[in-house]
Amino acid sequence: MIAFIMIIGIGIDMVDLVRFKKVVLTKNFLDKYFSFEERDLNTQSLAGRFAAREAFFKALDKKELFKFSEIKIVNAMDGHPMFILSGRIREHFIDKTVQLSISHTTKYAVSFVIIESNN
Repeated sequence: MIAFIMIIGIGIDMVDLVRFKKVVLTKNFLDKYFSFEERDLNTQSLAGRFAAREAFFKALDKKELFKFSEIKIVNAMDGHPMFILSGRIREHFIDKTVQLSISHTTKYAVSFVIIESNN
């Protein structure tokens, strides 16, 4: 039997680090958009993870499932970033794969997300 993987969503986002630094230093922003473990990361990493969440939202087919509190980004053993999902959004992704790429320079952070169906 041949298995087909179909792309069901693509998202990209870019964050200007100068603008981001002005916003990210507020506790309310950190609490709303980042997991407890992520809050101690440097500004470039936070900007990349914020861009990843925005790219994920853009790629998502059911935007009503999106809750920042149910999305966490961690580094896999080999160093690449990956989403850890919980709650309703995790249930929606049982038969899907999410590819995530994050990159940054001294001026910008960018993220690219591809959502694939495993059916």
